Amino acid sequence: MKEEGKFYHIGEVSKITGIAEHILRYWEKEFSYLKPIRDQKGHRIYTEKEIEKINHIKFLIYNEGYKIQGVKKKLRGENKKENRKKETEIKFLKKILKELYGVEKCLQ
Repeated sequence: MKEEGKFYHIGEVSKITGIAEHILRYWEKEFSYLKPIRDQKGHRIYTEKEIEKINHIKFLIYNEGYKIQGVKKKLRGENKKENRKKETEIKFLKKILKELYGVEKCLQ
């Protein structure tokens, strides 16, 4: 199992995900949301979140049958849905906060 907060080099990520290093580098160019950080020597350093993204892309391509362009389109759609969900949650929390301020005012 992966340790929390651990960082991985491209060779380790290749073994974890089963995706060849050259494919990982290609996907990095194709998918703007896949951006591993770089160390001082310029080596790619992947986080758990990056590995999750790679596994999601892998699933869409190898299991769902998407092509690169299809994955890009699907990811854009997922991102829009996620943003709408976040906006809805923020509105809800603001409404609750407003009501709490009203309750606080009544108690004073």
